Amino acid sequence: MPNKVKVYGKAQSRTALGIANAYLVINPDVTLEELNAAFPGSLNSANRCDTIFIDINDSEKFKNSEGKSNYEMYFFEKEDEQLTLKNGQKVAMQQLWQKEDFDKLVEWVKQYNIEVVECKPIEGFQKGGFTLEYDPDPVVAAAPIPVSQPAKEPEKEPEKKKKCCCWWLLPLIIFLIIVLIILLMRSCTKRQQLQQAPQQEAVVQEPVAEKVCDTVITADTVEAIQKNFNAAQFEAAQANLTDASKLVLDDLAAMLDKHPNVKLRIVGHASSDGTAAFNQKLSEQRAAVAADYLISKGIAADRIQTEGKGSSEPIDKDHREMNRRTEFIVVE
Repeated sequence: MPNKVKVYGKAQSRTALGIANAYLVINPDVTLEELNAAFPGSLNSANRCDTIFIDINDSEKFKNSEGKSNYEMYFFEKEDEQLTLKNGQKVAMQQLWQKEDFDKLVEWVKQYNIEVVECKPIEGFQKGGFTLEYDPDPVVAAAPIPVSQPAKEPEKEPEKKKKCCCWWLLPLIIFLIIVLIILLMRSCTKRQQLQQAPQQEAVVQEPVAEKVCDTVITADTVEAIQKNFNAAQFEAAQANLTDASKLVLDDLAAMLDKHPNVKLRIVGHASSDGTAAFNQKLSEQRAAVAADYLISKGIAADRIQTEGKGSSEPIDKDHREMNRRTEFIVVE
């Protein structure tokens, strides 16, 4: 096994995943308990879990205020992102890393002979991933020849024998010269064919290193926002945020802070109670209140648009309280 691993990454979260894979390369027999001991939970202050790694069978423990699982928002849940220990146990790693926590992680793993060479940022829909580079194992020196058994000097052949066995070298030399000429001719012919081939036929292969654990970060972010945060609801005829809605928006603000390129359109909705004009104004107020709350959490105002739909788009006609809501749509 290598005694040192270098990590080249794109995006902080995928580089952190590369660090975990590097540790398993150096320590292939590690257990989940030993892995969490090597990476204490205090390294990451952003997530709501005491440990950096969990068994994927424990994913149901992570539920929000509405009883819905938000495990995939905090952990690498895809199969090609999971870690497989030697005993066959599947392990998921926390995926949300703030800059100061990531820097702390990079310094921490130096003690394990893991070096993060680079962590490139990504923009828009670029792909994130990591590459590991192993240093070679130490070269084992060859055993010395025992002093008690010195090598024998070769026996000298008789002078007549040396003179007799020189004649057969001439045909061999001629044969080697012919083979060399044939090889040179084939090489020149192949080079001419390559030079005459259309330039369009050249196939450019991407380095394999760029394809290790590729993941579309922004696509994951869009899915997480649409799946987990369209749950900020309101009391009847009110535009004030409930405590449950504030918890939802706190999680959304944390995700937006980690993905500064994402922009949102907040759409307010109302139930069918009241007049159409009243419901239209109420839905606009609800969208504005949600936007103001995110801005108060440090999200730039130019990243947020608001819109009111009134009661024109109900999601549940039998339960009106479900229609008193805001929805978050990723626009960029």
